[in-house]
Parts: sequence; structure tokens; C-alpha cells
Amino acid sequence: MDYLIYCSTALIISLSLFYIYAKYKLSYWSRRGVKTPPTNLFFGNFKDCITLKKPPNEVMREIYNSADPDDPYIGFYIFHKPMLLLRNHDLIKQVMITDFEVFPNRRFGSSNQRDVVGLDSILSIKQPRWRYLRGKLTSPLTGQKLKNMLPLIEECGKPMLKFIENLRADKFGQNKCEMKEFSSRYISDIMASIAFGINTNSFDEKENAFWKNGLKIFRGIKGGLSFIILFFIPEWGPLIGSFIKEPANYFRETFWDSMNTREKMGYKRGDFIDSLLTLKNGKQDPIYKFEGDNLVAQSASFYIAGFEATSTAIAFALYDLSRHPEHQATLYNEIQTHLSGKELTMDLINKMSFLDCVISETLRLHPPLPFVDRTATRDYEFPDIGLIIEKGVSVYVSINATNQDPKYFLNPHDFIPSRIETEQNKKFYESLAFGIGPRACVGQRLAVLLTKVALIMILSNYTVCYDMNEKCILNDNNAMGVFTYAADGLYMQFKKRDKCA
Repeated sequence: MDYLIYCSTALIISLSLFYIYAKYKLSYWSRRGVKTPPTNLFFGNFKDCITLKKPPNEVMREIYNSADPDDPYIGFYIFHKPMLLLRNHDLIKQVMITDFEVFPNRRFGSSNQRDVVGLDSILSIKQPRWRYLRGKLTSPLTGQKLKNMLPLIEECGKPMLKFIENLRADKFGQNKCEMKEFSSRYISDIMASIAFGINTNSFDEKENAFWKNGLKIFRGIKGGLSFIILFFIPEWGPLIGSFIKEPANYFRETFWDSMNTREKMGYKRGDFIDSLLTLKNGKQDPIYKFEGDNLVAQSASFYIAGFEATSTAIAFALYDLSRHPEHQATLYNEIQTHLSGKELTMDLINKMSFLDCVISETLRLHPPLPFVDRTATRDYEFPDIGLIIEKGVSVYVSINATNQDPKYFLNPHDFIPSRIETEQNKKFYESLAFGIGPRACVGQRLAVLLTKVALIMILSNYTVCYDMNEKCILNDNNAMGVFTYAADGLYMQFKKRDKCA
């Protein structure tokens, strides 16, 4: 009996101490005069995300919308860690651009920066190593380098067109195709070509090992949990190594097979591998040496950043165009005006202004990665506000909520490409999907180019059609994923242009 009384007393004391501790930790923002939504005693504001009931982007959107319309920010918690969600464009620019030196680092990654398929890379590396690495990786993605890669990108588009041509009609006579799976195969082939220096055909079930290993990183329970941890609980980063060990080894072996062959044969292909070879054989700086897995990390990071994000952008662009035939017709006419009977070149692509508008509006409505974060490296006071962000506190932007805020956009949920031409704030939200400021995605121009080439090649030959009677739940996407996508996929039909009215 005494033992039971002792255990009960100990439990009550422990729970009481936890309650006091949790209430104190969860009062961080209220003690600073910052509003927060109601919090869970254990999970903070991320219970639905951590228990896989809702995807992170919806949790962040709900936090954003729980604030008053004119609130510049709102506080929230991941477990007991305080975070700040920015809601004001000027504050976002202040953090991402003006005072970048205070907020140079992403929270994304592993707390000890162990390399797990490219985590010790441009994606998550911290200052001062980031600035050095960024400078080295900018030159492989200049306009001229992208121009040199265009033939490789076009070549990867040919299996995509052949796949569409060979699509079999279902019992209703429709050749429906799920756009994310379709576009991810195209992107996988391009990333294999330019980042790993190999030719693959992910549309062929006999040759799609590269694509399938990519899926192991992003899809399923392990992939979903890995990215939730990396983005929101990086302290747990070391736990995910076993989740992706198999695809990590596959990409490592593929990279070194290509790298060693290229170096031995001495030929150049105009791709990312050429640039990495130059860095490998050049003068090394102790801050970041281009050797061993550090080289693998760069190709892997390009694959990770491009595979899911760019394929998502292509899928949603086709979805938006299929639901708005008038905009699809306008884009087709622009493509025909500039390209009919001509070879595809960067100069001609850059002349397609409506194509730019379509992609920008798609990214506004459906940012592939719907949030971005920065972490303070020292205590920082917001000008004219007085709020102090303490060292180590992370600041977030909910991109989808910001870009669909009726305060900033008329009919914010409608697909209106022409708004891009008139919006005064165009550059801000156009770039937000890639993260604005010095730490914006280094591969932004490449991602946009891949999306443009896909749309040009597809729409030059096919009309993309969508069954308006089908329900597409865009907000209720996979609760285990951090990237934007429809819960049940986006299924569309291709119709050969010479058969369409």
C-alpha cells in the first residue's frame, strides 16, 4: 500500500511539474505581447501535423488565418519551441533581404549537419560555409550554362511525348494520366542527365530505377516523416539516416560511376558534373572541400530540390490550364507565334511573356514548398515595432497563406495569369515560392526553365483536358508530405491537337 501511495504521489508531482513547465514554456509569446492560437500542452500548435492528421502547410495556413487581418505576425509553438509566423510583406522583406545577416540560416536539416543524401549541402548548410558554397555553385547555373543544358533538357522531353502518345484509353475512351507521377518522371530524367551525367528513361518500366529510388526519398511513411523531421524537428535529424539508407547508397554509387568515367574519359557534356569536376580538381578551401561525399551532396541536393518541387509546379500548371481552356489557348497561340517551324532556343523562350505569367500565377496559387524559414543568429529587434526575436528563434513564412491573402489579392483563389502584368507587388510574390533574398533557391532559373520546356513541348502537341465533374481536393493533401499536392492526385486527359476542334 505504501508503495502505491509513493508511486501515485510521485506521478502527481511529476505531472504537476510538467504542467507548470509546459505552461511556462507556452507563455513565451504572451509574455512578449504576441498573440498565439490555442496550444496543446505537449505538441504546441503542431499536434495535427505530428500526429499526421494534417499536412504542415494546412497547419501553417490555419495559424496564419487565426490572426486578425492586420496583424503583422503571430506566434506559435512546435512542441514547446517558440516560432514566429510573419504576415506582413514589409517584415518578410526585412528578415529575408534587408537584415539577412541576422537571419542567414534555415532551420531545415539535421542539428549536427551530418550528411544524409546531401544535407551537408547548399540546402541546409549554415553560415559562414553557406556563403562560400553558394559562390561556388552559382557559376554552373548562369544563363550561358543553362543555354548549354537546353539540348539535354529537350532530349529528356522526347520520352515524355512518346509516353503521352502511347497512353491507352480506359473503358470510357479517355487516356487519363496522373500529372504528378507523369511530371516527376520527366524531372527525374533531367536531373539524372544534368546532375548525375547519365541517361535514363523513367517512362520505361525497365529503365526507371533512378526514378524509383527518388520516390523512396519523398513518398510513403518513411519519406513523409523524414521531411517533417528535417523541416520542423531538425534535432531529430540523425534518426532518419536509416530511413533513406538504400536510396542514398544508390545515388552515391551512381554519382561516382558517372564522375569517375567522366574524369577518366576526359569528355565534357555541358552539365553539372563538368562543373563539379572543375571544383574537385581546383584549389580547395578548408571551409568546404569538394571531395568525397561533399561532391555527392551537391548533385543530391539538386535532385532533392528539383524532383518534388519542379514536378509539382508542372503538374499544377497543367491542371490550371486544363481548367481554363481560354488561358491554354492563349498560351498555345503564343508558343505557335514564337516557335512555329523554329528550333527551341533560350531567346525564343524568354520572349514568351504569357508563359511567364502562367508559371508565376501557378506558383502563387500552389507553391510546391509552401513555407520558408530563417533562424536568428543573434538577438534582433524589429524596427518601429519593438518586438525582440531572441537568438535561435525561427521565423516562418506561410507562402500559400501569404499569396492567397485577400488583403493583398483580389479573388485570391482564382487562376488569373494576367494579374501578374498589373500587380505592383509582382516581384515579391513571384519570387516567394523560391525564397526571396540572398538565400533564395540557387536553382530557381533552372526550375523555371524545366517547367517552361515541359509546357511548351506538351502544349505544342496536345490539349490538356480536365473533367470538371471530378472533385479535386487541393487543400487536403497527403498529411505525411511537406510539399503541396492534391489528396487524390490530378488526373488529366491529353488530346492530340490535330484531332481537337
